[in-house]
Order: sequence, then C-alpha cells, then structure tokens
Amino acid sequence: MMLKLLFWGGLLALIFFGLRARYQRFRRRMRGEPEPEQQGPKTVTLILIAIGLVYGGVIVFRLATDGLDGIFY
Repeated sequence: MMLKLLFWGGLLALIFFGLRARYQRFRRRMRGEPEPEQQGPKTVTLILIAIGLVYGGVIVFRLATDGLDGIFY
C-alpha cells in the first residue's frame, strides 16, 4: 500500500513539474525572452543517480534483511 502511494505521488509530482516547465517555457516564448542557460547537472545525470540510489537501496535492504539469500534467491 505504501509503495503504491509513493508511486502515485511521484508520478503526480513528475506530471506537475513537467506541465509547469512547459507553461513557463510557453510564457517566456510569448514575451520574446531567450531560453535561459541550464545551470547545474543535466536531467539525464539526475535520473541516472536516482536509479542508482534506488537499486543500491534495494540491494542494501535485501542484504540487511535476508543476507546473501535475499540477493541470489
């Protein structure tokens, strides 16, 4: 149940932030302003880091609860 709530909350957050970014880009184009330079890490880098953290967390959780049997079945 908790994972379902986390999934749906994350999905809704992604949709919200995606729509907000599109709206801001649209408003900027209508005002004739240039696109701002991206600062900080690229989105792909952040996604790869998040995937690595999730899989690392799952592996650590399995090791902590079941030992090596939890990883290798």
